[in-house]
Amino acid sequence: MPALLTAWEHETLAIGQGARDLSASEVDMLASISRTRPGFCTLGNRSVRLAQFAGLVNLGGRVLEVLPKVASSNDASADRGTFLRLLHAAKRVPIHSRGAVGHSVERRTLLGVFIDAFLEEVSLLVRGGLLRQYQSLTDDLRVVRGRLQVTRQATVHGMRPDVISCRFDELSIDNPRNQVLRTALSVVRPWIESVDAARRVAELGAAFEGAALLRNALPVIDGLLPDRRAIRYQDALRWAELILRLLSPNLRSGNSPAPEMLFDMNRLFEAAIAANLKRRGRPLGVELSVQDTSHELEDRESHPAFKLRPDMVLRSNGSLVAIVDTKWTLSAPGRSGRIEPEASHVYQMNAYASAFGCEEFYLVYPWHSGVDSAAPSVFHLKRRGGGPVRLNVVCVDVGSDDFPARHGCFHFLDGSETS
Repeated sequence: MPALLTAWEHETLAIGQGARDLSASEVDMLASISRTRPGFCTLGNRSVRLAQFAGLVNLGGRVLEVLPKVASSNDASADRGTFLRLLHAAKRVPIHSRGAVGHSVERRTLLGVFIDAFLEEVSLLVRGGLLRQYQSLTDDLRVVRGRLQVTRQATVHGMRPDVISCRFDELSIDNPRNQVLRTALSVVRPWIESVDAARRVAELGAAFEGAALLRNALPVIDGLLPDRRAIRYQDALRWAELILRLLSPNLRSGNSPAPEMLFDMNRLFEAAIAANLKRRGRPLGVELSVQDTSHELEDRESHPAFKLRPDMVLRSNGSLVAIVDTKWTLSAPGRSGRIEPEASHVYQMNAYASAFGCEEFYLVYPWHSGVDSAAPSVFHLKRRGGGPVRLNVVCVDVGSDDFPARHGCFHFLDGSETS
């Protein structure tokens, strides 16, 4: 198992010879990612500063594990759990689809958790029976099977009555989907972390022996056509694609970016909160739309300009109920004792108020212990041509599976959460 370097978003890593330092070749690989994912990292003077992405980067000799930063202190186990919880809620990867994120999982490395999730999905496929398809084969047999190949029999085996050239159809697991999964199983073998995982890889590999190994499986994945018989392969193939992009040695050559499995924490937090609010609002008749572009600041019918795009717009019976924006940043109480959002965040919400005509707005931040003492954080913003609008600051606990509000509450739900 290659060495693991654990870091946190916004951390600055030194370039040098130390155990936690980056080598020159590793810096080049990180820089190549930054060109395809703008904002991933910034190169400084003998250092690299990470930004708001979390996940894994394959640096060749070792794996860089970037964790989200929720509190002022770093707790690798808790922060891994937070990341996995957000991934699960946002449905970015099919992880823990059959249960919550437990403490035993949090103590594992991200790579180990991802590999185990992949092995679990493949195990389910094997237990349910692998997809088989008929293949047309030609072979020389002792008894007739299928159709006799008259021409070959006469020209090749004319003097061999004991050998019969036949063409027949046979059920085989050697199809593109099984080939991709077998290839992914072979790729994860050097990266497993436990004896149990090694045993599972060996057992699953034996189940796929009839499928061919692929030199480059990614184009095969891209070329797969929808097949209702293979719907249950969806999660396993999604994992296979992610793992092959991260660990496939074919991607470590040339000028290609370093293999990675990274997620923008701003987008991930937004997607997780949207999924949570949508699930909780549905029984109450509250409908949620994401990235709503129905309004703009300029009031012109012919060529409207300055389009607005709030993270979430909530409606009930067609009427606007609330607008929600998420911010993946650490909040803190100000001089007033309340959590005072950044001015740019408030200006953004005020622009939404002008265009949407809504009276209830929410800024959602991740909760941490530093805001426990904060006073209820509700602001009444002035609105030209109308009454004041209420801006609520809510901090949700991303360390819990249901993302409960620990500071503030969502009034458009049942109002049972405490401020």
